[in-house]
Amino acid sequence: MKKLVLLLLVFQALFISCKSGQTPNASSSSTVNVTFLHLNDVYEIAPLEGGKVGGMARVATVRKELLAQNPNTITLLAGDFLNPSLIGTFKHEGKSIKGKQMVEVMDAIGMDWVGLGNHEFDVDEAELVERINLSKFNWLASNAFHNAPNGVEPFTKNGVPFPKTTVLTFKNASGASVKVGMFSVVLPANKKNFVVYDDFFESAKKAYQELKPQCDFVVAITHLNKVDDAKLAEMLPEVKLLMGGHDHDNMIQKVGDVVIAKADANAKTVYVHNLSFDTKTKKVSLTSELRKIDDTIAEDASVATIVQKWEQILNAAIKKMGLDKNDVVATLDTPLDGRESSIRNFQTNLGTAIAKAMSKASSQPNDCAIFNGGSVRIDDQVGGKVTQLDIMRVLPFGGKIVEAEMKGRLLEQVLNTGLKNKGNGGYLQWDKITYNNAKNEWTINGKLLDVNQTYYVVLPKFLIEGKETNLGFLTDKNPDVLKIIEPDANDTNDVRSDVRKVLIAYLKTK
Repeated sequence: MKKLVLLLLVFQALFISCKSGQTPNASSSSTVNVTFLHLNDVYEIAPLEGGKVGGMARVATVRKELLAQNPNTITLLAGDFLNPSLIGTFKHEGKSIKGKQMVEVMDAIGMDWVGLGNHEFDVDEAELVERINLSKFNWLASNAFHNAPNGVEPFTKNGVPFPKTTVLTFKNASGASVKVGMFSVVLPANKKNFVVYDDFFESAKKAYQELKPQCDFVVAITHLNKVDDAKLAEMLPEVKLLMGGHDHDNMIQKVGDVVIAKADANAKTVYVHNLSFDTKTKKVSLTSELRKIDDTIAEDASVATIVQKWEQILNAAIKKMGLDKNDVVATLDTPLDGRESSIRNFQTNLGTAIAKAMSKASSQPNDCAIFNGGSVRIDDQVGGKVTQLDIMRVLPFGGKIVEAEMKGRLLEQVLNTGLKNKGNGGYLQWDKITYNNAKNEWTINGKLLDVNQTYYVVLPKFLIEGKETNLGFLTDKNPDVLKIIEPDANDTNDVRSDVRKVLIAYLKTK
């Protein structure tokens, strides 16, 4: 009987232990829990979609909740935050904003670490240095370096070089500790003269080899295409987690034992990664939760105040342009698709609307209109009541619309290059153009393209200046560009002075 009672007590103890989420033989004193709050590709500090999704003040609330649950919480952003944004295109107190608003908000949130994204190099060198020095958070860069006057060296923050790798130490309440190694790599998408990229695969390999003897396990911040993330996971099968960016839609996959995760852009979602390390068995367990950031989450008051300050600065700048951010220009039943995954890969209804607006704004009948999909930066769908502010966010850089007479052979070269640019900002959207893939034929305004004919084309001035990817040949110096007509700078009623005004005027007629 005593033996039976003893067995029942043992069984009861085992049952309670398993129910609480602990394995029967595990001791909580030997387990150290680490949490990573992971964001990527954040360009907007305020909520989107009429306040329903996103918002950095809501991220701050999530961070505080995670810290309350686990003091071993690290908040990080896997690249792309200084650019692009609508606010960043304006000036404040005589200086270009270009990411200053984002750094200030991230500082207020309590960001711990960031990796470089390709859009960090959109800003000028001096402005990048200013933003880095303004930041309170840590920067990690394993393969991107500063081409400084004295030679290639790490980027620095207030004179202190960015580390290539770092080892983070965490303890539990009993004093048990774990050392987590971390590195960060970025793809060489923006090749500026002040930045030098080492091969990200080789840099990651070297970083891991350096970290392995110093820590218990390794994680990484990556700003790569998802295909390259998968290759990296195959190369480094012992890395536990790749916290990625660059792709703007959430994803999670496992390559071998390596977990690759990316959240949605603009903090529509974040990933919460919980890692548990058993200091006795040396085993790591990982769970990852994609968490929506929406209007069910309260805004952190202090961060919301800073966001509101920058929103007021934005409002004043828009008003100065003579635009009314609250003016409803159209009510749409079908959303216009401005997502990068769409507009940089195929013709979308938003791309069609912008191109048709350009055609309509032309000073005389035209054969077609083209523009670069990369000029659309909202990375979202726009529907319902569309305001002037929405249009500003769709096309934050604005820019003139010009008309050009060009030979058909040049137009064909431009259009073929646009197809080859699929996946990047140089992919072209158009009006009055069709393409027969099977026959490799272009139709312009209902007729097959004639390489010897002269065409009247409406396009952004940015394109005709040869500034787009692989389209450097498209300039007024090209002998096949016969004439360029620009809007009259003194005519305030000429909407061609700004593509945003072109689109607003067009939508108001729909």
